[in-house]
Amino acid sequence: MRRKPLQVTLAVREPSIIALTIGDKVQLDRLSPTGRGYVAERHGALLDRGTATIALDPGYYFFKTLSDAGLRVVRGGVDTSAGTNNKDGGFPDQTGIPAPAAKGDEAEGETPRLTIE
Repeated sequence: MRRKPLQVTLAVREPSIIALTIGDKVQLDRLSPTGRGYVAERHGALLDRGTATIALDPGYYFFKTLSDAGLRVVRGGVDTSAGTNNKDGGFPDQTGIPAPAAKGDEAEGETPRLTIE
C-alpha cells in the first residue's frame, strides 16, 4: 500500500527543544517570510530514522514524512499542524501556521499518523 506524505508544520513560540521520532529520513525546513509568502529553507542536516533531539529558535518549521512520526516537546512552546498535501487548497490551517504552496498531483494511499506527547 502506498502512503501519502504527512506534512507537519511547527510554530515555535519560544526557544524550544523537541524530540522527533521518525521512520524515514526527513528534512526539517524553517519557513521564512518573503514579500510573496513563506519560503522553506533547510534547517540543519537530514534527520535519520529514529529519535532526534532538536533545538529550535522561535519561528515556523516544516517537514514531510511517509512514516508515522512522534513529537515530544522537551522544553519550550510548540504548536503543530499536520495534514496531507492538497493541491487545490494547500494545508489544513488549524493553528494559523503558514505553509508553502502545494504543488503537483496528490498521491493516493494511506496517510501516516503524528503522535504528540
